[in-house]
Amino acid sequence: MNTEIKEDDIPTYIKQGKDREVVPLLYKKVFPVVERYIIRNSGKKDDALDVFQDALMLLYRQIIENTFNSKYKVYGYLYKICTYKWINKAKKNSKISFIESIEDDAVQEEFDMPEVSQINVDENLIRKLFSPIGEKCIELLTYTIYNNLLMEDIMIRMELNSVSAVKMQSKRCKEKLVKEIEKNPALIDLLRK
Repeated sequence: MNTEIKEDDIPTYIKQGKDREVVPLLYKKVFPVVERYIIRNSGKKDDALDVFQDALMLLYRQIIENTFNSKYKVYGYLYKICTYKWINKAKKNSKISFIESIEDDAVQEEFDMPEVSQINVDENLIRKLFSPIGEKCIELLTYTIYNNLLMEDIMIRMELNSVSAVKMQSKRCKEKLVKEIEKNPALIDLLRK
């Protein structure tokens, strides 16, 4: 498996028929999160495999037929397809109860990516000014504020257990940030420049 494949290059690899490089990567990055979600929501490992394979086929079809929106991040999009497939399957079996909730319009969100150079400047500024809040918080805030990533993407990238954990961690980090700004109001002037 080629671990040098970037997430943004996955659709190109799929169109070129390089499944052997892409499929193991998707299983490594996304399947464990899908499996954990389905098991936590009354499913089994076999259910997770079935749902993941169905979602993977749908993703492939969309990429091959040029209906995949390249503004989506592949990992989060594949995860979201899996959660929707599991929810639909669960609706047929009313015994299943869900621990986590999914926002219905989350898949419809599009990403407005700022210019890369601006992101780098802003990230450097945040890292310098807010190092007291911790590297994990800086990374999380960068993903949410500057990269506008879906919670599912952040969950996978930061290896958190659930979307709820991402939201809770994000709230805590924002609270730390507010306290840091309250301790040093001059930071606000620097951020406005």
